[in-house]
Amino acid sequence: MAVNVGARSAAIPRLDWLTGYGELLRTLLRREIRMRYKGSALGIVWSLVYPLAMMGVYTLVFSVLWGSARNIPHYPLFVLSGLAVWGFFQAAVQVGTGSLIGNADLIKKVWFPRELIPAAAVLAQTTAAVVMLVILIPADVIVVPETARTMALALPIMAALICLALGFAWTLSIVNVFFRDVEHLLAVLFLPWVFLTPVLYGLGQLPAAARHAWLIHLLRYGNPVTPYVEGVRATLLQATVPGASLLVYIFVVGPALALIGLWVVQRFEDRLAVEL
Repeated sequence: MAVNVGARSAAIPRLDWLTGYGELLRTLLRREIRMRYKGSALGIVWSLVYPLAMMGVYTLVFSVLWGSARNIPHYPLFVLSGLAVWGFFQAAVQVGTGSLIGNADLIKKVWFPRELIPAAAVLAQTTAAVVMLVILIPADVIVVPETARTMALALPIMAALICLALGFAWTLSIVNVFFRDVEHLLAVLFLPWVFLTPVLYGLGQLPAAARHAWLIHLLRYGNPVTPYVEGVRATLLQATVPGASLLVYIFVVGPALALIGLWVVQRFEDRLAVEL
């Protein structure tokens, strides 16, 4: 075991957890999904209730009553596409951050690559995202038929988003083991974070966007979730391909953070059983 730990603490993160422990990852993933919907009559259908309810509330408030979103075409689908990205990211990072502590008994009994636990927690959240996309994609094609030409690009963008969530979950799950307040702090940070992410609005539609171009640029590239929201929205609703800078961000930052998070887990995994 000492040889394995030493080998896995190298400067370059190892990917043997994907090839040598695929069956274990699938087992953990099935367990996460069963636990999430255990005792529920509707099961995964509940994943649609919250985003659809929030879409209705936001449309009523911002589009109908307030009128601030009337310049955004197809506002209900606009919000729903943003919620599909944000909802997955928030749930994946929150659940993944607490996953190592939640599986402390298993970690202390058996040795296996510890990155599997946060990975299973994150991948389990993709079920809800897939259900939302199954609803969203046909609706977008009906409303904006031109999206049929660009929607295929949404799949690699979502894959890069999963990498982003894995990177956050791997890193924060380790930090949470050593500093238990991280999980609670993250829940607090998500509240302002969602309002800094263009889920309910478009950065270009903000009234003061032209006067504060530098701030818009900061909100777009300083918030790691924003490029994925705009990328998915562009391909699924606006029938456009995101600009080159946005695509580079999407396909570089997400995988890069995943590699960093994987390295962090493998660097500290030999200390987890003691800390837990």
